[in-house]
Amino acid sequence: MKVLLIGGSRFVGPFLIEKLLQGGHDITVFNRGRIQQEYPKGVRFIKGDRNDSFQFKERFDVVIDTCAYSGADTRRAVEELAFDFFVHFSTAAVYKKSEVFPLTEKSSIGPWPLWGDYNRGKTECEEVLKKSGIRYASIRPVYILGPKNYCDREHFIYSRIKKSIPLILPGNGQALVQFVFADEVAGAIAFLAENKVAGAFNCAGSEIIAVKGLVEEMGKIVGREPVIKFNPAADGERFNISEFPFANENFVVSNEKIRALGIKFTPLLEGLRENYESYYRHVV
Repeated sequence: MKVLLIGGSRFVGPFLIEKLLQGGHDITVFNRGRIQQEYPKGVRFIKGDRNDSFQFKERFDVVIDTCAYSGADTRRAVEELAFDFFVHFSTAAVYKKSEVFPLTEKSSIGPWPLWGDYNRGKTECEEVLKKSGIRYASIRPVYILGPKNYCDREHFIYSRIKKSIPLILPGNGQALVQFVFADEVAGAIAFLAENKVAGAFNCAGSEIIAVKGLVEEMGKIVGREPVIKFNPAADGERFNISEFPFANENFVVSNEKIRALGIKFTPLLEGLRENYESYYRHVV
């Protein structure tokens, strides 16, 4: 299968390239080359900026777009590239704010103030795809964890636990949230691409945990009791990411649709322990 991967230089990207290589596919990676310009053997890298032009004259079996953040980004890819199937790396943050959980793929997408411009841009992307008439899949992960996370999540928490620095949780820290690991997101994207499975798919582990509970469990992994404080003023959309990486706002989705395809997810605490031992123990 001939695959064009837009982006792919960090976090989920390397896992995705590895999965596609394991499938024996012909891979072209297109990005600005600011993070990485050397890729595994068998991967063709083309340096370029999607805001200028894709400039591809060839046709691909699948295009996987990991870095579209506005409707204009997606529209340009759909209109300028030739392909049979398109996979859009979306987010569960496209859903319209709701008090009814879990959110399913049938839930409305739309404004969710907590996510701001990210929500608006990603919602635009999905709306462009819906109107395009192309065959596509949209994958909607919740909070993503894993080695080399460019969002300061696990490192932020583990480093403070180790140094006994207080962790200032937003609100009361009781919001219920979900997580998924980067390699699992990559595996799900590769599956949808290889099998050309159309539709929207939530991508999340099955466990639901309170924000405070997450910190306590990460403390157990480190072997130290975390120092926990609270900031009621940072509740909900008043969240201050400089104080803590997760908001105190419920964020729970159903993963039944994607699990029905045979895709499995690592239990949260098991995955956290594995990633700590293999990576975070050595970097914090």
